[in-house]
Amino acid sequence: MPIQILEPTVAAQIAAGEVVERPASIVKELIENAIDAGARRVDIEVRGGGVRELKISDDGCGIPSGEIEIAFERHATSKLRVADDLWSIATLGFRGEALPSIASVSQLTCITRTQDEELGTELRIAGGELQARTPRGCSRGTTFIIRNLFYNVPVRREFLRSEATEASAISAIVTQYALAYPEVRFTMLIEGRLALRTNGTGDLRESLVDMYGLDVARQLLPVESEHGEGFDRVQVRGMVSPPGITRGSRGYLHVFVNRRAIQPRGQIAFVIEEAYHTMLMKGRHPIAVLDIQVHPGAVDVNIHPTKSEVKFRDSPRVMSVLGRSIRDALIGGGEVRPWADAGEPPQPEVAQRRFELRRFSPAEGGEPARQPEPLPEREIELFGEPAPFEREASGFRPTPAIARAPADGDAPQLRAESFLALDVEDTPAPGYAPPPRPPAAPRLPELRIIGQVGLTYIIAESPEGMYMIDQHAAHERVSYERLMRQRGQSDIEQQGLLMPQVVELPPQAQQVLLENRDELATWGFAVEDFGTALQVRAVPAGITVSDLPSALAEIADNLMGRGGSTPADWREAILTTLACHTSIRAGQSLSLAEMRELIVQLEQCEAPRTCPHGRPTMILMSIPQLERQFGRIK
Repeated sequence: MPIQILEPTVAAQIAAGEVVERPASIVKELIENAIDAGARRVDIEVRGGGVRELKISDDGCGIPSGEIEIAFERHATSKLRVADDLWSIATLGFRGEALPSIASVSQLTCITRTQDEELGTELRIAGGELQARTPRGCSRGTTFIIRNLFYNVPVRREFLRSEATEASAISAIVTQYALAYPEVRFTMLIEGRLALRTNGTGDLRESLVDMYGLDVARQLLPVESEHGEGFDRVQVRGMVSPPGITRGSRGYLHVFVNRRAIQPRGQIAFVIEEAYHTMLMKGRHPIAVLDIQVHPGAVDVNIHPTKSEVKFRDSPRVMSVLGRSIRDALIGGGEVRPWADAGEPPQPEVAQRRFELRRFSPAEGGEPARQPEPLPEREIELFGEPAPFEREASGFRPTPAIARAPADGDAPQLRAESFLALDVEDTPAPGYAPPPRPPAAPRLPELRIIGQVGLTYIIAESPEGMYMIDQHAAHERVSYERLMRQRGQSDIEQQGLLMPQVVELPPQAQQVLLENRDELATWGFAVEDFGTALQVRAVPAGITVSDLPSALAEIADNLMGRGGSTPADWREAILTTLACHTSIRAGQSLSLAEMRELIVQLEQCEAPRTCPHGRPTMILMSIPQLERQFGRIK
């Protein structure tokens, strides 16, 4: 084939492949143009995942009628003149490639008017060719309507994901810029449904309320730090979550450089998470909204076709300031309670709970148990009355506490919500046959429950020494294997909510959940559209109302592919998420009977030594280790 110059239309379609990867790419470019034009309002409408139709309107300065055709020529821009301008870019766009690239692979309509013009202009382009230009009455600003994306490049269209996934990617882009520019009012409609609306007041925390809900936004810690002057100045501003608020993916890291959204990966993601060193559990990630301000000449924004990456001239210094700023906010903000009502009495911190340490019960011939002081009614329900121990020659074996008569010999089920009012009997119910013990080779040693430490760890004695059991990790393993059995039988236990709960989630998460309502139903969830939020009518048995937002956010991450690359990976990730959120928590007081029941159920698990995340459920301090600590042996 001889060498020849490509037709301009073909060259434009090839170039569009670098700029327009998917509908979200178009939304990104047009939002950036709107912000550069001084817009204070940006409206986005999405249909068919953005492939069938995209509409982006703004109230910016508009395009003069005499320049509108030039705007769709390649490399036409009002933001650069000479190459040296690349080192002082103060705008989001600068290449002049977005509009011609979009027009070459779609049917595009542009309606625009400047403040000084009485009539606006409507321009129609299809496949890069001008179709019509007509005068048009319209308000000041610019509206782009993009239809039938990739209609003339069918191969590119085949590589797009489902409509739900593409709409979710668009939501992620809009969310990024709504957080970067809280002074701009963003509205997004997906299939005619209001998915996002910000008020444009300029308050970042208010924008975070729109994205993540009041409960999360009020707990975020402010980050504000500035170092150096002039060319060496580095400023970091934004908000980060305390260690107690985490997510299962990095999809909640929003990072900007001079208010330009970049991908939170590589060194920047590492530095942000390293600032939480020793504060986060493995596999958990924080929420962060951070803007890094540097001199325009100290950063190169022209290193990636989609402008999603940058390169700092003094990267070590910038990363150092970023990490210290976040760490200072985490350390200094530990006791801050933002947005506390002035008239609201302070809530007492639960440092410890009083419980009676019984060496042996009277049935064992030991010291009589000291009678506790009267407790409030709720605490009496919570603690219950501990059942006696049975002593055997080989050691101690806990007597199972009976929470309910099991069906068909199944082990009694322990649920998180049952701990507030567990009806525990000291003796088995009439006709009740206890579940069979584990096989001859037990998976766990015989344990005698002693008590609870820090409302988190169960202390138990065995012939080997002292076991410390993480109650959340242990119950998570029990819940995981129970859910796995139910999933195999397509019978996830569901509980209806007496009062439907309204859950606020980021727009992209909400869209994915609504598009996967049938899949959610197989896991026990019943969700409905509720404007800018979700209405939940049923949940898997064991999930509490307070856990709903974080559980649904993690499930949305899994459905978007962040939980793995195959459907089996996604199912496993959702299974682990549900196990976590249907289990008792650290900081929850348990009675001795409840602790025994938990150990009985853990004994019957296939892999009782670790939770589904791989953390140990228990650790052993052997008799020799104890004696060595007390100086009895060397």
